Amino acid sequence: MSETKKTEKAYNPDELVSYTAPLLPGNRQKDVFCAVNGETCVIKRGVPVRIKRKFYDALMNAQTQQVAAYKAMAEIKKKGEKPAAEM
Repeated sequence: MSETKKTEKAYNPDELVSYTAPLLPGNRQKDVFCAVNGETCVIKRGVPVRIKRKFYDALMNAQTQQVAAYKAMAEIKKKGEKPAAEM
């Protein structure tokens, strides 16, 4: 058997990747602030930019967590349970 070579690159947190912060509804377009291990960046919404992969990963993780929170809140509401804040 012959082994196939993997062409995966090693993770480089400083690699530049493309990202566009989503626009918010309405006229208020607050910039997106992101911090990773003491390093920060500010991203203008709706403008394509190149940011370090570590910031991109943090933003994608935050988005995933936000979606999970909304789903959990919707499920609680559907079941008619009291929100934890009202307990």
